[in-house]
Amino acid sequence: MSRSILPILLALAAILSFDLCTEAKEPETCGPYTALERNTEIVKDVKVSATGRVYLLINPTHKEKEIVLKNSQQFKAGYRNWYNGEKELVSASNQGKAPSEYNEWVETSANYIEYYMDGDIILHLVKSEVHTFQK
Repeated sequence: MSRSILPILLALAAILSFDLCTEAKEPETCGPYTALERNTEIVKDVKVSATGRVYLLINPTHKEKEIVLKNSQQFKAGYRNWYNGEKELVSASNQGKAPSEYNEWVETSANYIEYYMDGDIILHLVKSEVHTFQK
């Protein structure tokens, strides 16, 4: 092997091993929920009231967009109907949403809550007691 390629390969190996080590981090908890996934660019924060109502703080640059919610007892399966009889609950865009305020909220007894924007998942919550995490 050429000596000029060896330093490049060693540097690449070091970068790859660093990325693998930094992937393992503690899951984020939000009251009785754990965030399996959260797009921090869109969802700035999550809080849960004492009654179990989940509130989102949405980045003001995204407040004009709709959020689609799904809930289920299983991981990405077995979706339940919301109060309106539909499997997807659509949050109307810019409906009195003030910037820098917790304004998106939902109540559900489901184990999992999925939030989508523009077809991409922006937040996936699970009741902490339900989900086990591998270390």
